[in-house]
Amino acid sequence: MTKIIFAMYNPETDCVEVSLNDEIHVSFNCQKCNASVRLNEPSDIAYLTRLAREEPGLYAKLASRNGGLQGYVEAMGEFN
Repeated sequence: MTKIIFAMYNPETDCVEVSLNDEIHVSFNCQKCNASVRLNEPSDIAYLTRLAREEPGLYAKLASRNGGLQGYVEAMGEFN
């Protein structure tokens, strides 16, 4: 598994920008990533928005896994 060196949310582009090392940089477009998630309630998008802004490294890890963001939203829905 590749370790994330640095991750940050860029509000101007609505992307999570990740550095894996000095040469590899990846950007996750939040709008595109979030579009693949089925929401039980329209307000559930707030879980993903908060995750991207407050924990961009975790957002990137989940977005890179098949069903990762979906599982996160479902888990958060269970808690609330």
